[in-house]
This record gives sequence, C-alpha cells and structure tokens, in this order.
Amino acid sequence: MSTNLDAVRQQNQRTLSHDKTIDIADMDGFQLEPRVTEQFLERMQKEVEILGLVDTMTLDRLDQFVPQFGVPVLSGDTRDDGGSRTSSSTAETGRVKFDANDRSYYILVEPKRDAIKNTHWDEEEFGNYVVDQFIQRWGNDAALIGMRAAASSGALNDYVPSDVSHLDSRFTGWIARAEGDTQSVDDSNNSTRLGLEDTTDAELDTMPTVDNTDSNGNPQPIDTGVFNDTIQTLDSRYRDSGSTVFLCNPDQVQQYAMDLTSREDPLGSAVIFGDSDLTPFDYDIVGINGWPKSYAMFTDPDNLAFGLFSEMEVDQTQDTDKVHENKLHSRNWMEGQMDYQIKEMQAGTLVTGLADPMA
Repeated sequence: MSTNLDAVRQQNQRTLSHDKTIDIADMDGFQLEPRVTEQFLERMQKEVEILGLVDTMTLDRLDQFVPQFGVPVLSGDTRDDGGSRTSSSTAETGRVKFDANDRSYYILVEPKRDAIKNTHWDEEEFGNYVVDQFIQRWGNDAALIGMRAAASSGALNDYVPSDVSHLDSRFTGWIARAEGDTQSVDDSNNSTRLGLEDTTDAELDTMPTVDNTDSNGNPQPIDTGVFNDTIQTLDSRYRDSGSTVFLCNPDQVQQYAMDLTSREDPLGSAVIFGDSDLTPFDYDIVGINGWPKSYAMFTDPDNLAFGLFSEMEVDQTQDTDKVHENKLHSRNWMEGQMDYQIKEMQAGTLVTGLADPMA
C-alpha cells in the first residue's frame, strides 16, 4: 500500500504544475510537495493583486521566525593610527514570528457531471479546471483574510453576508496587526520587532496612526490634507517614492480623483481625461479590491508578509451518497495553514476614520 502511495505522490510531483494536464483521479489523498506549494503560491500572486505586492513566502515550520536587522542612524566609528576597532555595532537584531498553528483553511470544489458534458474538457483536462479553481479561490480568500481579519472596522464578519466571525477570531490580518499586535513583544516566544533608535520595545506592537475623524468622531473624506499628514507621520528614512505607496479601497481612489476634477487648472482637466496619474506628493495610490473603506495604509507593500505552510493537502472523493444524489463529478478539497505579519511596524502609517465615499 505504501509503495502505491509513494508512486502516486511522485506522479503528483511531476504533474501538479500549471503547464501540464492533471489527471483528476490522481488527486485523491496526498500531501503536496513543497515545490508544488511554491508553484501554487506563485500563481496566487499573479491572480490576486495584493498577494503580488506583499512579501509572500512558504513556511518550513508552523512556528517560524523571520530575522530582522536594525539600521541605526550612524553605524560606524573612527580608528586612530595604530589604534584598534573597539566600537561595537549599534545595529540590533530582532525577529517576526509566523504562527500557522490552528490556522488551517480549506477550499471545496464540487464540479457537477453536467459541467463536463457541456464543456470541451475531457476527464483528464478537467483536473486543470479544478486546480485553477483552487488557485483562484484560495488567492481571493487569502487576500480578504489578510486585509480584513480581526480589524476594528470592516472585519470579515462585516463584509461577508454569512456569519464568519470565527475567521476573525482565528486569523489576524495586516490592518489588525497594525492596530495592535496581540503577540506580545515582551514574550521571548513571539515577535521582537525592531524600530528606530529612540523607540522602546513596548511601542513596537502598533503602527503609527493618523485619525481622519473630526472633533466629534465623525469619519472624514480622503483628501490632500490627510495624505500630507500620513506622509509626515512616517519617519523620512522609510519614505521612498519608488516603493512606498498608499493602499486603500478603489472607491477612495475614485473619490480622490473626483475631488481633483473640481480644480480649475490643468491638473483637474488631466484627471478628467485620464492623462494624469494620482500621485499625491509623488507617491502612488493603489486601489485594492476588498480593502476596508475606512482605512488606508502608507507603506512599502513588501513590509506586509504572508506565510503559507509548505505542506498543503489535496483530497478527492467520488463515491459517496452526496456525490451521487447531487450528480457531482467529485468533491475536492485543498487545505493549508497560513499566517500574516508586518515586518516593521514603524515602516508604515495606518490611516483610520476615512468616510465611506459610497455612503
């Protein structure tokens, strides 16, 4: 039995890639090879914009630390003729922890038999369709969870019609981490992030924040003023117009563009006719589908990290009562474990209290 299973795994390793036909019958009950998981992750990056922007990685362990290295204002010192190099480095080291334990997630694909009849796929080519569905759905879900899970406003349970409060309890997305990471920096078993020289460890569990509400706590529209405040809140060492961008909901991007059209100057006309990019103070704005409307984030997207445990599983069943009763071709599951992190809290600014432009 084990010999047959090994043979199936070897076959899957050879065939489960995007450029080869996959025999769906071979997908029953096996663990993906790590390199196949990496291929899946690469395809997700191409399918979903936010996953293509952030730092994505496969995790070799469910608990995995990513080292971080501090860069002080001035790193070196002088040496006299004949003297020694006695000054020690002021650059500190830290780590960010991915914890994928108890963070299993699965996708179920149930193609009907009629779907095969009404398409050009044959039995073997239909396997490619199932794998494509896995990639698209997992990428979509992973992105939404990464943006919204456990956020104070616009969490998953506020966005999805059904009750998914258990997902907000299970996962912590990037915005929730920026609001206040529940992994205590004082616990040696968790993240110990690095910041600027004048920052104590206790301050590194939140991202610098700009509150865009008025004196009565009412959310205010996105405008040039909040962009300026956000940029000035971020330490100048992290400002790079080539990589640091504003991440927000596409409706906020459209609202900002609409406001610019009211200007009676060449910029207003250029925006109307699509001849001008939206780059407040020379920084790009990136509208991300699914991003909560009440937030924006100013950071290098590479500062946001997504970790996918390398040992994913795929299972299939074709001979059950449900399969026969519903005339399904098969029931197919893909399951994996994942976590989300922010590598440097002080390398970004979180904007809260943005008014919903569609309200």
